[in-house]
Amino acid sequence: MSNAWQVIKTLFLRLRFIFVFIVIGLVVGNWAWIKNWTDKRLGHRPAAETATGDVEWFCPMHPSIVRSTSNEKCPICGMPLSKRKKGGVAKLPDGVLSRLQFTPFRIQQAGLATEEIGYRSMVREIRAVGSLDWDERRISHPSVRVAGRVDELFVNFVGARVKKGDPLYRLYSPDLATTQEEYLLAVKSIEETKDASADAKARARRLVDSSRERLRLWGLTDDQLAELEKTRKATTHVTITSPVAGVVIKKAIDLGHYVAMGEDPWTLADDSVMWLQVDVFERDLPLVRIGQAVDLASEAWSGKTLQGKIVFIAPTVEAETRTTKVRVEVPNPDGQLKAGMYVTAVLRIPLGKEQEVFYGC
Repeated sequence: MSNAWQVIKTLFLRLRFIFVFIVIGLVVGNWAWIKNWTDKRLGHRPAAETATGDVEWFCPMHPSIVRSTSNEKCPICGMPLSKRKKGGVAKLPDGVLSRLQFTPFRIQQAGLATEEIGYRSMVREIRAVGSLDWDERRISHPSVRVAGRVDELFVNFVGARVKKGDPLYRLYSPDLATTQEEYLLAVKSIEETKDASADAKARARRLVDSSRERLRLWGLTDDQLAELEKTRKATTHVTITSPVAGVVIKKAIDLGHYVAMGEDPWTLADDSVMWLQVDVFERDLPLVRIGQAVDLASEAWSGKTLQGKIVFIAPTVEAETRTTKVRVEVPNPDGQLKAGMYVTAVLRIPLGKEQEVFYGC
């Protein structure tokens, strides 16, 4: 019996320590709830002292602290008191335990904002950074079609904007002058074969057509050919115009330069549509689809948002960064987008319908 009693006493002694530890754990784990319950039941005690006169001094963080002078500080947070005009005591709404009052400067400094609570579609945002580049499908090389010497240069620097039909350079070419003479002789032969046989007229017409086509392939426009037929005089110089519109991104020609057939004096890029190459992390690739709309923002156009569309997803992942290049096609009708600009892209992927919960987010 003595041994049994000792065992029971030891057991109760240990259970007492376990019970104390459990109580302490419950208090610590639910301290926030206990504090809120106590504040709700007891409320805030009114300030021990109120201000007198037309002005009063209060704590911006704890408006319930009001003093008549600025000599004291808030007993709760230690902040200096602020001055305000004395007014009536505002009653807090039901369920509101306390209210904080901030100055406009503090609101802006802290970045505070309010928004009404309500149901809305769940959207996951993917932010990526990339740079603008030229659309490779819109890069052209107006190559030289006939050899000669450049005696006048109309587009003489990189970055110049060229429209379709604008003059590029004035070329001296003996071969071009010879072909013009042949074309004029062919035109004259048609006039001289009015009374000839049908076969002779057909041969003369084929000679005119072939000479005209050769001049057109060498870069002469229809207006220049019409002027040649009107004046009936071959010129030693001809003005070569641009067959496309764009911005000069590369120049390899100077005044007095001898050019050969097939050379590329200029490289033009049509910037009406730009490419944005963004880096998307590997974990976000399953949410990216071709055809998705993308919101774009940049420091170059602060406060303005543009929109593009995903047109290509690279088939590889870069080993160093674990990202994949995603190409976004961006319209650029005003020419405000420049190659090399850094742009932030935001992809918004809806995760569920209204009032739906998405647990895989």
